[in-house]
Amino acid sequence: MASHPDRQALDDWAIYGPANPRLTELVGQLALRHDLRSADIEARIEAGLRVWLQRLEVAEEGI
Repeated sequence: MASHPDRQALDDWAIYGPANPRLTELVGQLALRHDLRSADIEARIEAGLRVWLQRLEVAEEGI
């Protein structure tokens, strides 16, 4: 992964969060408008990313 074009952005993600401010806005809306906890929102994001990753890996296996 060292040669990935987004390597620096990926490294910065844990420190600075996503580069797209819309993601922060959406999380805020979910929390404040719908009284969701940040841990619940993060768990939903993680679950969605895990499903997406699994689908990509299954598709690669079929190639």
